[in-house]
Amino acid sequence: MDWVSYLTVFGAGSLLTALVQIILNNRAISRRRQYDERKEAYIGLLEAWVRQENESFTDESSRDVGHWVLRSELVASAPVFDFLQKWKNTEPGSAERIDATDCLKQAMRDDLRSM
Repeated sequence: MDWVSYLTVFGAGSLLTALVQIILNNRAISRRRQYDERKEAYIGLLEAWVRQENESFTDESSRDVGHWVLRSELVASAPVFDFLQKWKNTEPGSAERIDATDCLKQAMRDDLRSM
């Protein structure tokens, strides 16, 4: 082999390595952004629930919870989305709402842990 062949082989390998690194880096950035969006929505929803409990279910606290439910629905995984739907279909303060809340919180933890 002459020196041009060696240069071509090593150059192609470097190019391929750089391309793979770019793809993996973009994927990691995308996953991190998705994790941050989900975390922000889930924590916002939990904090809105606390504010609603402290304010005794006012119109403002209901809108606040609704806002965070919608944001969570936009970024949630399928299991979390399903539990959000079940949670919305229950009456505040009922035993079903408490069970749905517990299931939803567990699904959120699992969702964030799996990312």
